[in-house]
Amino acid sequence: MRIAARSDLGKVRDNNEDCVAYDARLGVAVLADGMGGLRAGEVASATAVEAVMEHLVEYAGCDESGVKSLSDTLRDALELANRRVRAAADARREYAGMGTTLVAGALRNNRFVAAHIGDSRAYRFRAGELARLTEDHSLVQQLVEQGILSPAEARRSPNRNIVTRAVGLEDDVEADVSEVDAQAGDLFLLCSDGLTDMIDDSAIARCCSELQGEAEPHRVVDALIEAALAGGGFDNVSVVALQA
Repeated sequence: MRIAARSDLGKVRDNNEDCVAYDARLGVAVLADGMGGLRAGEVASATAVEAVMEHLVEYAGCDESGVKSLSDTLRDALELANRRVRAAADARREYAGMGTTLVAGALRNNRFVAAHIGDSRAYRFRAGELARLTEDHSLVQQLVEQGILSPAEARRSPNRNIVTRAVGLEDDVEADVSEVDAQAGDLFLLCSDGLTDMIDDSAIARCCSELQGEAEPHRVVDALIEAALAGGGFDNVSVVALQA
């Protein structure tokens, strides 16, 4: 297994509120896209990522034959992140109201598990096909599901960045968890909306297809971020790639 990650400021923002981390030995990765006044978004995303990685490393050191599944462990990790961000927001006035999206992935035993809160996404690319593994917790996603907006209209909507679920805004928040099989050569992506607002899924698939023979996750990560920057780079953009 190989993992690569990159976070870019983009062409417009003054600071980067995204945060990424991974552990290739454990096959885990996490990505967060913070929100909040001043630089609180940076604090929220970093706090959440630190909490998730701490929990996943602790889990890896335990006996995996225990009652907790990997799905439950990821869900617990995101709940811990929510408590940590919420506590930090309550502790300092300048952090009040801060929050973050969060997506974490774990690749183990021919399975990939993703857990997320907000509109940061996870994908699987296999044999030329890109499959989205997460559904955005966002206003426009709700409107798409209700048939009010088409996916194309949702991408252009001025409300596309309004999330309906985020880490740190409430005392409790529910993470969605998905689990799929993993085959040799599969590429799993975690990304912030700085990517998906700039390029659509077909463009993401095209980048992955063009580099499929390279078998280097860092080349895919770089290509995707450069495509987002070429598309405008209006937000911070972060991508993590895990290859089975």
